Amino acid sequence: MKNTFTLLCFLCAYSLFGQGPIPRAEVNLNEVYSQYSLTGEGVLVVMIDRGIDYSHPDFIDENGDTRFAYIFDMIDQTGAGAPNNPYGVGTVFDHNTINTALHSSAPPLSMDRFGHGTATTGIICGNGSGTADRQFHGVATKATIISIKITHDAFPSFNGLPGQTAFWNPAYIAIALQFAKDKIAELGLPSVTLMNIGSLGGPSDGTSTYSRAIDDYVASGHPFVCGIGDDGGRENNASGNIAQGETAELVVNKAVAGNLRFDLWYSEDDRFTVSFVRPNGTTEGPFTAPGGPNGYVDLNLGDIYMAHRGSNQDGWGSTAYRRELIVDFSGTGIYKVILKGATIVNGKFNASLSPSNFAINNKFESYAVPGGSINDFATAKLNIVPTDYVISPGWYDINGVFRHFTGQGSPGEIWPGSSEGPTQDGRLAPDFAAPGEIALCAHSPNTYYSRSPNTLAQNSNGLYGIQNAVSAAAPLATGIIALMLEVNPDLTAAQIKTILRNSCKQDAFTGTVPNNTWGYGKLDALLAIQNAITLGVEQAGRKNTVVYPNPTTGPFTINLDKKYIDVNVQILTMPGQIISSEKYKDTKKVTSEIKGVAGVYLIKVNAGNRTLKSFKIIKQ
Repeated sequence: MKNTFTLLCFLCAYSLFGQGPIPRAEVNLNEVYSQYSLTGEGVLVVMIDRGIDYSHPDFIDENGDTRFAYIFDMIDQTGAGAPNNPYGVGTVFDHNTINTALHSSAPPLSMDRFGHGTATTGIICGNGSGTADRQFHGVATKATIISIKITHDAFPSFNGLPGQTAFWNPAYIAIALQFAKDKIAELGLPSVTLMNIGSLGGPSDGTSTYSRAIDDYVASGHPFVCGIGDDGGRENNASGNIAQGETAELVVNKAVAGNLRFDLWYSEDDRFTVSFVRPNGTTEGPFTAPGGPNGYVDLNLGDIYMAHRGSNQDGWGSTAYRRELIVDFSGTGIYKVILKGATIVNGKFNASLSPSNFAINNKFESYAVPGGSINDFATAKLNIVPTDYVISPGWYDINGVFRHFTGQGSPGEIWPGSSEGPTQDGRLAPDFAAPGEIALCAHSPNTYYSRSPNTLAQNSNGLYGIQNAVSAAAPLATGIIALMLEVNPDLTAAQIKTILRNSCKQDAFTGTVPNNTWGYGKLDALLAIQNAITLGVEQAGRKNTVVYPNPTTGPFTINLDKKYIDVNVQILTMPGQIISSEKYKDTKKVTSEIKGVAGVYLIKVNAGNRTLKSFKIIKQ
């Protein structure tokens, strides 16, 4: 898992044109709002991240109540085993409990002391109400929210406040997804889920326990987003082939202090012996490969720790019939991992290094191949995978000082830290790119994100600041999906993925698409919404009942599959208020008009006591 407090050191951003609107303008969200008046109302956003500050104004509605249906703090064990918590871990807070706490002076029920979960949830669906002009609002400003706190990042003490130790248990992923499924079913709303964690390592082919859990979640009807990762820009992926009796010398340049993990995968049918050469020239090994799929060899050699595992013993629960060789290096300098083909049927290997990215200079100096830096969770076969590109070189901080970080790429370019495909089984990744350099979004006082005025935005009342990387691009895409579900709640995960891929722009930066840097290009929210609407019309047409035009300036026509004696057409607002109801006798075609303001409306067509069809229709 990515220890993301380092991301704040890499930020690139905003704002030669004023702070706040640039990402929205880049993906044509302003046109979406002006043409369709979408807010995400009636859609559920599930955020799996580092927790939430539920007291932030972004997540409080116009009546002063919380927008959270649930918060599941998986790290707080005080509620484990409570009647409302059959999940065995964590503490569950429902809407009423959160609302009561919000209106009291009691200590917070759950916190995000780091700031990442609050910031990224704000990008998806913050309403911007922390400032009078709401310029820092997110995408789906009236969506209902579930927050699942699954991890902690480590950070040191700051501003007289204590630091925090890291927590990560990947077994929590399946529990989080089960909780999400249960609550989505309970609330009965169309939903989109974002898990905003992950870094390089693992089989990266969709076969891990965690990727398969994500695919099961999507297959049960729940669209799921996972960013491609922040491990781009460095030689951190190696691949090659070894023949019988031959050797491969993988040279690892460990330039940064701390632990470096080398993670190599190869066929269960093969056997590699392993030797190590330290920076001082001393050699360890060769060590014989474990025998059979249930075999394993674990060795602690001081600055080198090796875990060599058969295919049933790997650390990721992969079903790919591949062995895993994990090596942890704790020293610095040039290490060599020497593999020899003792028994070879296949001979291919794939290896990764973590941490290793454009800002951390650990790297392979032999057998390095471009791309392949995608995080394992993003390799699930059914999820939606965004990457991140740059739109502006700087931002104004809370004191009005223009801030600018170098080395982050120029406007229009892919962010250099964005991971790339393909997956280890050769599939395309990502699906598309969204602008994440940089977002201005919810920050809370006394969090690590808000520790410096440099990261807080001008005119933000100290409540909004910077977020970058794929951690900003993925929430932007998730918010757009929420708006797609507002106009067409029947969209399947597969349809959403296809629509997003088909709603991209190409330019000189993207080159010929699809490719493993940009996917299908730069996401256009306006096209995505229009394509979501059009698909709904096509689906209705297949059922021999069509409403058109959709979108409309007001007038519309409904063609029924046959003539009905008694037809009633109701036009309702999305919250369910009936604004008109008209009856028609002996008709197959109905013409009517929406006389309200621009927005999304529901059309219900009844014949006698039977509902023939319900449509969502857009008035421009």
